[in-house]
Amino acid sequence: MRKYVHLLILAACFFTLYTQAQENDINASPRYLSTQKKYTFAIQPFQWINWGWRFDFETRLGNGPGWLQFGPTVYSATDNNNYSYDGNFYWHNRNISFHEPFSKLNGAGLDISYKRFIDPVRSVYFASGIAYSRFNIDYKGSYGKWNDYTEDGLQYHEYEYFPEALYTQHINRLSVNQYIGFQPPSRHAFLFDMFVGISYRHAISDKDKPQFDEHTFSYGYTGFVVMTGIRFGFGLK
Repeated sequence: MRKYVHLLILAACFFTLYTQAQENDINASPRYLSTQKKYTFAIQPFQWINWGWRFDFETRLGNGPGWLQFGPTVYSATDNNNYSYDGNFYWHNRNISFHEPFSKLNGAGLDISYKRFIDPVRSVYFASGIAYSRFNIDYKGSYGKWNDYTEDGLQYHEYEYFPEALYTQHINRLSVNQYIGFQPPSRHAFLFDMFVGISYRHAISDKDKPQFDEHTFSYGYTGFVVMTGIRFGFGLK
């Protein structure tokens, strides 16, 4: 038992010395003395592939290597190969596309992440966060669903058919993100950042309607996704 206590004390001392050394490096680093900003604003152009317009705001936590990032995104598009759906399938031959067809898309989302620079000089960081997105997708098609009802004390099942018309699928998506990035320091206001990581997404929608979940880029996809991107922007003291 005494051996484990000694190991714990030794580990605590090592951690204290390591933390103090890191703080000294941070305080002496040119990144935190002259090139690091207090606030940053950026865009992510890769989001345009997904008809999303994302604008990031970051604020540094104290004088250390930790940052808090907020990334609101707005989605908007119309007439993406607007074919008709029959149940969960669309009639026309499938073409090469990142998304299933729809008549109109609108939505919004918010990512909240914490990132921490590993080495202030080399500018590598780890980040993790959560995100919520809401999509409203109008599509042309027909579908049906089973309804349960009780009459005279008996349980009945009835199939209700909805003919060809314009319908809307509502999708709520939650995500957990982990990624690593590289953001080189700059004495000027310009900001450049590139990152890669993994995200787990879980989408909730009306199961009687098209799920929009065929591809990892799809709005209703549930599962792991490789995430990558670049950011351009500027920083302020």
